[in-house]
This record gives sequence, C-alpha cells and structure tokens, in this order.
Amino acid sequence: MSVKVFLLTLLLATTCCFITYSFILQAAPKIYQYDIEEAGWEISGLPDEFARAEKEYAYIWLESTAQWIQEQYENEFELHFFRSDGREVSLHDIDQLIGGHLDDFDKVEKTEGYTVSFADSDALYTLLLARNTAKSTQTEAAIQGTLPVLCGVVLCCAAISAFFYSWYMTAPIKKVSRLSKQMADMDFGGFCSSGRTDEIGVLSDSLHTLSRKLETTLSELQTANQKLQADIDMERRLEKQRVEFFAAASHELKTPVTIIKGQLQGMLYQVGRYKDRETYLAQSLEVTDTLERMVQELLTVSRLDTPGYVCKKSSFALSDLISDRLTAFEDLFMQKDLTVERFIAPEIYILGDVQLLEKVLDNLLGNAAAYSGAGNHVTVRLWKEKDKANLTVENTGVHIPDEDIPKLFEAFYRVDPSRNRQTGGSGLGLYIVKTILDLHGADIEIANTDRGVIVALQFQAVSLHIKNIFPAK
Repeated sequence: MSVKVFLLTLLLATTCCFITYSFILQAAPKIYQYDIEEAGWEISGLPDEFARAEKEYAYIWLESTAQWIQEQYENEFELHFFRSDGREVSLHDIDQLIGGHLDDFDKVEKTEGYTVSFADSDALYTLLLARNTAKSTQTEAAIQGTLPVLCGVVLCCAAISAFFYSWYMTAPIKKVSRLSKQMADMDFGGFCSSGRTDEIGVLSDSLHTLSRKLETTLSELQTANQKLQADIDMERRLEKQRVEFFAAASHELKTPVTIIKGQLQGMLYQVGRYKDRETYLAQSLEVTDTLERMVQELLTVSRLDTPGYVCKKSSFALSDLISDRLTAFEDLFMQKDLTVERFIAPEIYILGDVQLLEKVLDNLLGNAAAYSGAGNHVTVRLWKEKDKANLTVENTGVHIPDEDIPKLFEAFYRVDPSRNRQTGGSGLGLYIVKTILDLHGADIEIANTDRGVIVALQFQAVSLHIKNIFPAK
C-alpha cells in the first residue's frame, strides 16, 4: 500500500508541475526589442532598386538585405518574397518555391506588402518583412533554459513529498491493520494511538480504545472464569468431602447403635450371657456415652462447617487457658501414670474464641494421655517469639507412621486400621482441631521426635498495650 500511494503521489505531483510549467511557458509575454515599422523602412527602397535590375541578380539584393536586417535587428524579423499567385519563393533563387504562402502571414505581425518587378520581366512579386516567430522571447528562453534543472528539482521534491505523504497517510493505516490482525488472533496487547485528529486518527484511536477495552474485558472474563472454575472445583471437593463425611459418619454411628440394639435384644429375650442385665446395661450405657460424644462432635463439625460461620473472638491470656486445662487433666494424667512437664511463659495474649480453643487443648491433651503408655512424659511449652505465640504438646513412648501423618486431619481417619474403640476415638478430634485453628488463622504441625510425637501450634500474638481493646466476654 505504501508503494502504491508513493508512486501515485509522485506521478500526480510530477504531472501537476509540468502542466503548470507548460501553462507558464505558453502564457509568457512576448518581449521584442525593435519596432517592425522601423525595420520596414529598411526595405521600402528595394522595389525601385529591383525595377532597375535584372531578375537573375535579384537574389543578391534579397540575400544582402535579409542578412543585414538579421544582424541589425538580432534576427527578430524575416524577409519574405512571394509570386503574384501568393506562393513564397526562395531568397536565393526566386524561381524556386519553398512551400509557404502569403496567407500564412495573415496573423503574424508584418509590414505592408511591396509590389516588385524587374527590368527584364513583366512578372510581379510581393516583398514584405514579418516578425520572426521562430525566435523565442527572453522569458521563454529563460524558462526553457531552466527546464533540465527544473525537471530534477521537480522530481526530487515530488519524490520527497510523495514519500512523506505516503508515510503520513499509510503509517496509521498499517498500525490499524496490524492491530486488527492481532485482535483477530485474540491478542489485545497492541498499541495504535496515532495522535492525529483527522478521520484516520479517529479510527486508529477508536480501534486502540476498543483493543484496550476488549483486553480489559477479556482479562476480567478470564479472571471470572478462573474464579468460577476454582469455585466449581472447591464445590466439587466440598461435595466429595461431604459425601465421604456422611458415609463415614453413618458407618461410625452404625457400629454403636448396632451394639446397643444387640445388647438390648439379648437382655429382653434373656439369651445366654445377656441374662446378666446389670453388666450389659452398664456396657450399653458406656456405648451410649460414646455415641453421645460422637453426636456432639458431629454437631460441632456441622456448626463449624456452616457457610458464613464466624467465631466470636476476644483477647485472652493463652497461658492462663493452658494452665487451667492442664489442671483439669491432672486426674487423667495421674490415672495413666504420666509425668507432666510444663514450661509456660506468662502474659501471652492472643485473639480468639475461648470455648473453641478450649476444645483444641482438650483434644490435644486427651490424645497425649490416650496414646502414651504408663511411665511416659507429656511436655507442654508456650513461649512468644516476635509477634507469634508458639505452643507445643509432646508425648513420649509412641510414634506415628510417617505416611499417616498427612492424613491425621482428615475426618474419621485413624491410624489403627481396625478402628478399635479401645485404641482411639471417632477420628474427628484432629479434624475439629484443624477446622478451629483455620478459623483463627493459626498453624498446626504434627511430627515424630526421638522421644515420641510433638504437636506444634502457632498463633498471632496480641501486644500487652492493646490486649484490652478486645475484652474477654
């Protein structure tokens, strides 16, 4: 396109220049130095001279007179000799025709025609002096003399102007073309602002604005699609977790219900050993207590997993809460013959729900007591490091298989594949712990140590001078 515009512009510019030159050349005024009447006086005496001379010597007078007039008047005039029939003859031989005619000079500036005859001939001739139209005027000569230079200047100027014109006209169009191709390929990152105010500038700016808006819209659409896909994936995972949770819950609830039902039926029909009602009523009550705890845990999970659930947080001393829960578990630790070591830094405050975090501590201390054999140790440490409150609970004498550690926070997961109630709970404890800690933005890790198993928690600590902003409720 640039080449076509360049060649077309060059051709138009060159044509216009040469047309203008031709009109100027044609319209240039004819400037002569001599008056034809003055020159005509020079030939006024020739008829008398010819009348006394013989015809064969006429050329002498004609040639000499023509040459003298040419030199005297700088070739502005020409001498012409015609026969009686108006046909022009040569000045060098009046018997020779040269093709001209007297009528050809009707529109040419000339003197009057002089009738000429010779002494030895009756033939009549006409003599006149006419303006030399073949001689260029000074203006024409000057214009024609500059023609080669003018041609070069015209071509150079036309080429330069055509180049810049074609660049000026086609540059934004090429940008628009490139941007439209990018947009067709769904690439909206191109730039097409020309800074011009004409129609091409408006077009390029409009296309540039359209590209920017499409890029923004496409980006927002991609972000929305990604978010939607993430939400769909999350919903699928949650749905899968809910299905798995309810399947596991049904299985976990079915076992104690089946046990209670079997024991009650045996006692009602007094079958075999079930005749000892006192013993099996006590066992049924124990299973009922287990079932009650499981239902309470399920209710807790249901409440925590409710969309939009927000725990009631307040500022409280985590060190005091840990001390209180350790005191509450002293009897259990004594029954298990476990030695408790505590290293609790005072005045460590965090922001959280006291009741929910109490469940967390009870679960961790209960697990430490349940899975540590007699004669082992339970070590509880609490300290503050920068703006973090760190809590660890370590119990000795037991280890967890490394492949099971990442699964401990799954609902109803238990390390013991037999799921024996004597060796563990429902499998919801650590799931509830993880859910509560996520609500508080806290971290939890479980790892094996040389002596046993350690659970590490990390909370965001609250400075002492702002702890009263969130008073305990």
